[in-house]
Amino acid sequence: MPTTTTAAFARRATDPIPVHLVGSLPPPLHRDIRAALAWPLAHCGYAPLTAMYYEPDPRWIIDWLDSLARLPALEQVRSGASRGYDDVPCYRIRPGHELDPADLAMGRVAQTEAAFAVLDTLDTGAVPRRLHVGIPNAFDRALFAAGSPESADEWMPALQASVVDEVAALAARWGDRVQLQLETPAVLAAYQRAAREDRPLLTAELVQQVSGVIAAAPDARWILHLCYGDLEHEPLFTPVDLDAAVMFLNALADALAALGIPMPTVHLPVAHGSAPPSTDPAFFRALLRLRRGIDVIAGVVAEDHPVESRHALALIEDALGGPVEGIAAGCGLGRRTLAAAAANMALATRLAHERSPLSARRTA
Repeated sequence: MPTTTTAAFARRATDPIPVHLVGSLPPPLHRDIRAALAWPLAHCGYAPLTAMYYEPDPRWIIDWLDSLARLPALEQVRSGASRGYDDVPCYRIRPGHELDPADLAMGRVAQTEAAFAVLDTLDTGAVPRRLHVGIPNAFDRALFAAGSPESADEWMPALQASVVDEVAALAARWGDRVQLQLETPAVLAAYQRAAREDRPLLTAELVQQVSGVIAAAPDARWILHLCYGDLEHEPLFTPVDLDAAVMFLNALADALAALGIPMPTVHLPVAHGSAPPSTDPAFFRALLRLRRGIDVIAGVVAEDHPVESRHALALIEDALGGPVEGIAAGCGLGRRTLAAAAANMALATRLAHERSPLSARRTA
């Protein structure tokens, strides 16, 4: 289970912060499971990893959208080469047809089985023999497939059922050997589109959807990956603060607590695209209101901006009043070259060992 922030701090008073790979690796690696699993081990130095990593395809959203063209229940209403957020194909459900959740599945059970078959032959050293499995959120997939929030509602029942079925199957088969990461850039994008007065209703709707997925595997080791998007290494929007993230996370923590389900560890993005993370203290001010006990992985690592990455990590820990649970890039490394991905990992491991000024003060 995720540890509390206090317990995490006690455990890591002198140890490096764990490094978390959000999930995807550069395209040359995804074709070979063994190479993909071995790459982080070769680049993490002496920093611990939160899990072993294998994402079958960093272009999953593109390939999945293209695959929908074969479903008889769907009709393509816009084509696209997926070279940007306004260039993706979208579909409508044909009148008189219904979506089958099984047709929308991501194939995560079969992919995880194939990855474990290789992982169990590797010497991972001190890294836990736990496999990170990315779970693209139903809300995000509905928005992409339907092309608009208004049209996405019709897709949600089948997509939610599809995600829930896969999550339950993964947890039932592998239990604590899998680290399930719910990936949902659409949450923060939805707040970006919404008027301030509409945010409470939006929060209730988003919390209901996300908690429904987590509740399908309540005892699983969960990570919630918030994101700004990274198609073509460009964000959906440029963030100006963490207000929306904190509003959503506090409400989700309350809803899960009412169900008796632990709050997932949260990958909180600060870096986005090729831009540096913010170093404005005002950007992080909302974290003062974050429920204590919500563990945070700081998504601050931008390989071309080491000074800003280091500063942003310190500002997060200052606002939280304690150390983070892990350190990571703002999104997966799948849109980077191998050289850039290696540079990102090198910076992450340096920051993991350096600790922040706050941690240094507290352990002095």
